[in-house]
Amino acid sequence: MLPITLAYLVVILIWTTTPLAIQWSGEADWFFGVAARLILSALIILPLIILFKQQRFDLSWPAMKVYGAASLGLLGGMTPVYWAAQTMPSGWIALIWGMNPIVTGLLIYFVLQTERLTLAKWLGIGVSVAGLMVLFIPNLESASAQDLLFQGLIVALIGVFFHSLSTVLVKKTAHNLPPLHVVTGALWITSIVFLMFKPTVLLDWPELSTRTSWALGYLIFVGTVIGFALYYYVLKHLDALRLGMIPMITPVFAVALGVWINEEQLSLAVILGAILIVAGLLLFELERFYRLFNQRRQTRLKP
Repeated sequence: MLPITLAYLVVILIWTTTPLAIQWSGEADWFFGVAARLILSALIILPLIILFKQQRFDLSWPAMKVYGAASLGLLGGMTPVYWAAQTMPSGWIALIWGMNPIVTGLLIYFVLQTERLTLAKWLGIGVSVAGLMVLFIPNLESASAQDLLFQGLIVALIGVFFHSLSTVLVKKTAHNLPPLHVVTGALWITSIVFLMFKPTVLLDWPELSTRTSWALGYLIFVGTVIGFALYYYVLKHLDALRLGMIPMITPVFAVALGVWINEEQLSLAVILGAILIVAGLLLFELERFYRLFNQRRQTRLKP
């Protein structure tokens, strides 16, 4: 069995490299990039169900509703991000995507009504929004750049919203399906929608550069199949405190990776924006982290 610490580090590595891989894989055709990734991943993930010898795949209506809710995170979440990734540096995408915990918390408050919006949470939202403004406003140098970046920001935030909504709706179902089954169902529903929209998407293979081909292959095998499997493995074995740190760690590393590998500009605005966004995330989760930390400490002190 894979050591949990190693699995945790690999998940962080995958989440760190995914924004840059998304940008590269969509250079020739962003829609082909996302459609090919998810359709081919749907085919590859099927043998894993047999390999892990889990329970029979549930095709009942309640299970299909869970798969549909999960697919919303791919159709409405991942698809917009692929388009937005062509309008801005990959590190910025990672910072925007890192706001998922905040949007998820807001949706839990309004949909499930089990989340309290404390002063610290509202302050965290404000600080993160200020970080986005610091990140984007100084880079609106011309009318064309302003339109493209603004559109990219809005589309990326739409992706974050639908990804978070998907998480909340899946949580609302209170299902007991194996995580791998949920991922498989979501991938297949998404693939069917893509094929309905463009049946020849895998036949009209565009001319891909070497790095685009490698990025696409990486996202299919590592970013999707291995990434989802390891994430749910970590989710099963680690507490929420350490899981909650992933969205705060990966955007910082993703920005650094974009600067190092993709020669993205590291300006003062990018640094300050990243600090504010991550600080806002920390403020938003501060109460929950404090509560979980105390629970762990009390558990250790028990005789």
